[in-house]
Amino acid sequence: MNHSTTLRDYRIGQLTVHLETIDDTESLLDDLIERGPADPDYQDEVLPYWADLWHSALGLAESMVERSDELRGKKVIELGCGLGLPGIAAVMLGAEVTFTDYVADALDFARLNLEHNVPEHNARFMELDWRKPALKETFDFVLAADVAYEKRFFKPLYSTIRGLLAPNGQCWLSEPGRPIAREFLSGFTDHGFQEIWRTNKVASLDGVKRTVSIRAVG
Repeated sequence: MNHSTTLRDYRIGQLTVHLETIDDTESLLDDLIERGPADPDYQDEVLPYWADLWHSALGLAESMVERSDELRGKKVIELGCGLGLPGIAAVMLGAEVTFTDYVADALDFARLNLEHNVPEHNARFMELDWRKPALKETFDFVLAADVAYEKRFFKPLYSTIRGLLAPNGQCWLSEPGRPIAREFLSGFTDHGFQEIWRTNKVASLDGVKRTVSIRAVG
C-alpha cells in the first residue's frame, strides 16, 4: 500500500498514544472501485472503514483507561481493530492482546501503530471473519468500537462475541449514536447477554465533538 501518512499524538487519560493514519482515506475507496467487480473485496463490499480513526475508538479507550485495573493481566481481543487504538491502549495498560480485522491492511497498520507505542510486545494479529470465525479460543474481554454499521453483520457478531467470551467475560462496546446501532445494541438481551454497565463519553476528533455510548455486556 502506497499512501501518504501522518503520525499524530492522542491524549487519552494518562496515556499518550502515537497513531499513524492515512492522509487521504478516500483514495482507498478509489482503489477499490478501480479494481472493479472481479475483485473479491469489491464483491464482498469491503469498504475501507478501517482506515479512519473514529470517535468510538477514542471513547472506548478513555473508558478503558478509567477501568485499567480490570484489564491488567487479562486476555483481550479487539474485533475490527482498524488502526488499533483500543487494542493499543489495552497493551499499554498491561493486557495480553489479540488484534483482529477482516482486512489485512488494517492489521498491518495496527501492528505499525502498536510498535510506535510499545516496540517490544507479545500481541498477536489475526484476520477474522465474523461470519465464520476460525478462532477457537476464549478471552476475558472483547473490545468492539463502532462495529454496528451493517445489519448483515449483527447475528454473526452476537455469535462471535459469545464464542470468544470466557466464563464471566465481558464485551466492551462503543458506538456514536448511529440509528442502525440501536437495533444491534437492543438485540444483545435477545441473544442471552446482560448489560453490566453503561456510560457516555464526549470524544473530540479534528475539532468535532460527539457523544459516544460505551457499555459492557456479558
